[in-house]
Amino acid sequence: MTTRTAGATPTVATWQYISGAKAFNSKLDAHLLSIFDARAGGRHQPAALPATPAALLADGVSVTHEIVLATGSVIGSRFVKTTMDGGLRSAHSNEITYEDLNTGGVTGSVSLIKPALTGTVRSLVAQAIRSLPAPALNPTPLPTPSSVSDAELLTAVAFTSGGNLSVTIHRDPVTGAALPDSVTVNLNAQSTDEVVSPAGQALRTAVITGAPFTAPQPTPAGLAHINCDLVACAALTYDDGPNAQTTRLLAVLEKHRVFATFFQQGGYVRANPGVAKAVAAAGHTIANHSMSHAYLTKLSPASIGSEVKGAQNAIEKATGVVPAYLRPPYGATNQTVAASVGLPQVLWDVDSMDWQSKNKAVFLPRIMSLVKPGSIILQHDVHSSTVDGQAELIAQLKGKGFYLVTLPQLFAGIDLKPGASYKCRGTAPGCVSER
Repeated sequence: MTTRTAGATPTVATWQYISGAKAFNSKLDAHLLSIFDARAGGRHQPAALPATPAALLADGVSVTHEIVLATGSVIGSRFVKTTMDGGLRSAHSNEITYEDLNTGGVTGSVSLIKPALTGTVRSLVAQAIRSLPAPALNPTPLPTPSSVSDAELLTAVAFTSGGNLSVTIHRDPVTGAALPDSVTVNLNAQSTDEVVSPAGQALRTAVITGAPFTAPQPTPAGLAHINCDLVACAALTYDDGPNAQTTRLLAVLEKHRVFATFFQQGGYVRANPGVAKAVAAAGHTIANHSMSHAYLTKLSPASIGSEVKGAQNAIEKATGVVPAYLRPPYGATNQTVAASVGLPQVLWDVDSMDWQSKNKAVFLPRIMSLVKPGSIILQHDVHSSTVDGQAELIAQLKGKGFYLVTLPQLFAGIDLKPGASYKCRGTAPGCVSER
């Protein structure tokens, strides 16, 4: 995933989640949010901007996270953070940590070396880089400390498949001067055998033997982990189906690898159970749009309950899914409805009015003018004109930097209350946030 902030000195980040690794992904989110919050001087607000490659930054901060090892239940992550000022690197860090997905335990690179022998590793690294071409040692003209601690020197330690000790540094281990770029040296396995800690020996053995990664049970694509407090999300939602147009829409969404939320009417589900089942089978979220699209505000509590329950039963029978959300027809709700429905009410903050114009040249610009990070977009999958505009809409939203998500993804981490109404995520008026 990639995101960036606005302004002349943006923060740009690229990172990798692991499907099904809930604790790992949450820790990664917390680390990234701490960086973005610090840069914002408060709470980070996601921006809908195409991500600028970090290499193109002349001013700002770039953060890159990548998975560098996956063996057994252990994941190795490299975090590189670089600050640029006027085209020059003013700060840089390179850190590798190892996490056991089974226990949640995290091991830092320095823990792979026996504490009493970190000085030996420093000497070996110093000898190794002295044999490299001279440009690698030319320090930058930026002010730097006169020395570098063992803990700071050994932030990026790994093992090669042959068992060599790999150490990446960005400061001269003797002078502490910043190097023009990170330098990685590989130290012979035999010469470093005595300096490796028990934790390091276990990891090196796993790397040498090539122990396969025991991946967690993957999360279904429409529920894949994403943090909408970190990146700009928008949820595509479609009302009133299912019908033949829904089938057309499924093909568009599949082609563009987008997952959406369908608020389905119980009556149409009964008439088109195969289409409803196809929506669920494709990984989309199915939600409740009442049985007959009645104005719930004009009904008695018993009739409101019947409308909701009838649609719940029809959807579950056709798809096996028990909907977790209700969208009251016409967005019409009140205290009586709230007390009677038994489900969170999900409305919208972007009304496409697609049913009125039935013209993508009209409703697409309207959507793009209203959408913001955390938006819920209302459309109707029963109109051919709406389906005709979806490929273009998806391209425009992605091009603007939006991640397109389902409602479970948009509201992840937020406890939605039965009867309460929700229309967007974030800090904008009327929205809700997990932080």
